[in-house]
Amino acid sequence: MRRKGSCLCGALSYAIQGEFDGVWMCHCSNCRKASGGTGNTIVVVPRERFEWLSGEDHRVTYTLRPSYTITRCKTCGTPLPAEEDDSNIYLTAGTLDDPLDAGFKNHIFYGSRADWERDQEQTRYFVERSDGPEADHS
Repeated sequence: MRRKGSCLCGALSYAIQGEFDGVWMCHCSNCRKASGGTGNTIVVVPRERFEWLSGEDHRVTYTLRPSYTITRCKTCGTPLPAEEDDSNIYLTAGTLDDPLDAGFKNHIFYGSRADWERDQEQTRYFVERSDGPEADHS
C-alpha cells in the first residue's frame, strides 16, 4: 500500500510503500525539546520504501548533539523527517496524510519521560476543542 504525507505548508511531500507494524514513541529529553511535547512519534521506514514527491531541497537540518539531528521544512518548521541513517528514514508519524492502520509498537526512553506525562484524576477527553462534545475514552 502506498501512503502519502506532507509538512504543514505543503512544500515537502513524500510517499511510503508497504505495511508497517507500528509506531515508535521516543520520550527522551532531546525529542521532547525538538517536538515541544511528550516526544517524537516515529514510523521507521526502510530507505528503499521512502520517496520524496516534492520539496526535498526545502529542508534544513540542525545538528543538536553529535548523535542527534532533526530536519525541518524551512518554511513552516514541520519536523520531516525526524532523523535519517544509512538504512532508514525515521518519519514523524504526524506528517502522514493517509491512515497508517497501526498503533504504538514501542516506547523508548520511557524511563526519562517528563513527570507531567500522565493523566490526572478525572481527565477529560474532547472530540475537538474543549467547548465541544467529549470523546468516549473507555
